[in-house]
Formats: sequence, C-alpha cells, structure tokens
Amino acid sequence: MPKVPSSQLVLDAAYRCFCRNGYRRTTVSDIVEEAQLSRPTVYKYVGSKEEAIVKVVGSLLERAAAASDAAAGTAATPEEKVLAVLAVKLEVAIRLWQDSPAHAQELLSAATAQAPGLVTAYTDHLAGLLTSALAPAAADGARQAAAVLLTFTRGLEDDLRDTDAVRGELLAGVRMITRGALARPVSIPG
Repeated sequence: MPKVPSSQLVLDAAYRCFCRNGYRRTTVSDIVEEAQLSRPTVYKYVGSKEEAIVKVVGSLLERAAAASDAAAGTAATPEEKVLAVLAVKLEVAIRLWQDSPAHAQELLSAATAQAPGLVTAYTDHLAGLLTSALAPAAADGARQAAAVLLTFTRGLEDDLRDTDAVRGELLAGVRMITRGALARPVSIPG
C-alpha cells in the first residue's frame, strides 16, 4: 500500500475537522490532533486555518474541474455534456452536505470568503466548458445559457436534503434550458 504524503494527511485532517466542527470552531490544534502529526509538520503545510481551508478548497475544486473535463469529454451531445459537467458540480456540493450536514452552508461561505479567486476560477472553468458544449449549435446564446445553467445549479445546491429529487431537478432543468438554447429561431412570415 503506497504511503500517503504528509501534505495530503494534513488536508484530509483539515477537511474532517471543518466538517465536524465547522470553519469558525476549527483550530490548527484540532487539525494537528486529527492528522496525528507533529505541530511543525502541520504548520509546514498549513500555517493557519485560513490557509488550510484555501488548500482544502483548492484541492476539491481541482479534482472537480478535472472530473468535469473528463465528463464533458466523454459525452456525445451538447445536452449530455452540459448535464455531465453540472452533475459533477452538484455532486461536489452533495458530498459536502453528506459529510457535514450541520456545517455545509458555513463551509461554503467560508470557502467563498477565504478563497474567492479559486471559486471564481472554478466557476469560470465550468462556464467555459458549458459554453463550448453549447456553442456549435447555439453560438449566439451559448455564453448566456451557460450563465443561466450555472445559476440554476447553484440554486439547487441550497437544499440538498433529498439528493435524488435534486438530481432529477438538475436533469429536468438542463433539458429545458439546453433545449431552449439550442432551438433554432423560428422565422415568422411577414
């Protein structure tokens, strides 16, 4: 079994602490205890809880972006690509809500506050994937449709108590929005 690098042990411990205690109540001492590493080792990788959440968020979003790229690359139609990309985004939020039902909203707010550049870069990356998926069939409205789809998905992430229902809403919403964006304008005889 390969040895897990200390940096990953620290990030995993920080994630577990944030999920268990929330962002505000987590301390670096909690992370040290959870990681079962020395304080100097933990400080080598995260000097503060602010740095810890930035690195945790960065790692999560990096993996999510790669998964979105892969999902978009394997889907055949524009609608399937859009659904695949947004399903990955939704699953990241679902995982957070499952790992930390009591603190998920606080963690999302802390992530946005402490790592706004990372969150913006991730959202921009998804917007680019969605725009690329829609552009061949809806060049004029692809960017706007991508923005609407991202806003719609963010709205779904607000209440994830019934994940099956939310996944169904994502499918229905993606179908409605993409079909509207991909519909050819009808010329009206004058």
